[in-house]
Amino acid sequence: MDAKATTQAPTQPAARIAAVWARAGLGLLAWGMVSLWFQPSLELALVWLGALVHVPLALQLARGKGHGPMLDWAIRLQLPAALLLIAAFLPEVRGHWLAWPWAATTGLCALAGAVRLLRQGWRRAGALADIGLVYFAIHGAWIVAAAGDWHVFGFQFQFAVFTAAHQLFAGLVLQVVASRIVARRPALVPALVAACGAAGNMMVAGGIMVTHEGGPVWVEFSAAWFFAVAVIMLGWMQLYLAVWRGSGLPMVSRVLLVVSDLCLGTALTLAMIFAWGTLRGVPTLSISEMLHYHAPLQVFGFALCGLCGWLVAGQVQGRVQGQGQGQGQGQGQE
Repeated sequence: MDAKATTQAPTQPAARIAAVWARAGLGLLAWGMVSLWFQPSLELALVWLGALVHVPLALQLARGKGHGPMLDWAIRLQLPAALLLIAAFLPEVRGHWLAWPWAATTGLCALAGAVRLLRQGWRRAGALADIGLVYFAIHGAWIVAAAGDWHVFGFQFQFAVFTAAHQLFAGLVLQVVASRIVARRPALVPALVAACGAAGNMMVAGGIMVTHEGGPVWVEFSAAWFFAVAVIMLGWMQLYLAVWRGSGLPMVSRVLLVVSDLCLGTALTLAMIFAWGTLRGVPTLSISEMLHYHAPLQVFGFALCGLCGWLVAGQVQGRVQGQGQGQGQGQGQE
């Protein structure tokens, strides 16, 4: 990804912004009602929240020229497919077949991202968002496995849900946010750190597989620390943009991005502590503790605040540019 490929973050059309806010709002309302009524496990509730609220925000931010109609179709299918995904885990109608429309939606996103990567290459900030769209399909595969209670590679239900959640928030959302950071601050260091974060995601997956197959634990530990350090550094760059007066970000975005970074740094520090305990063979944090502290920090703090902050920034920038064009046309007519 070339840090010099872009000089400003892409703007967001007003009509599309209004539609995505409405869709995310409906998703949040549906999530609250379903969670109160069925009281799912925390990990499952967070995946449902991501599917209903985070995904429409992330897809709007990832949207760009060159994706073709595939991403547009995925955006249209997102809400009904997410509701069917929830139904796939309800005791009354549970079945993996209800999760397949969601998997198809993630597949369309991955195809859109892969097509744009092939057409436009890697040397641009938007390539990070395209990588996130590809990672999103991994989430889709694992959530279908969880709905069917399939033991893929010997992993059971809870691990499948954890992996699906990870690829939704650390795969799709993180890469979309990273693309905005690099677009807003095009330089070599942000691009390199973001690339390390994108690669680290797959390194962590490989390290977990090595440990699962009886290999050395230090492989997973090294991958986890590499990924965490890269993402924490990326968060520092987002924090810099939030407090730097020259970034041009509106105040609402600045506040949201500061909260996002503080939560991200805390969550990744907990992940590093957890990995250290795994390496030593003496747990420093339990899975339950990670679920109750690390996961909400990532989902509500980093992901939701980060997506909203960058979406507001694009909305305000688009409005300012639209006003400037209108004034220019008015002066021309005079």
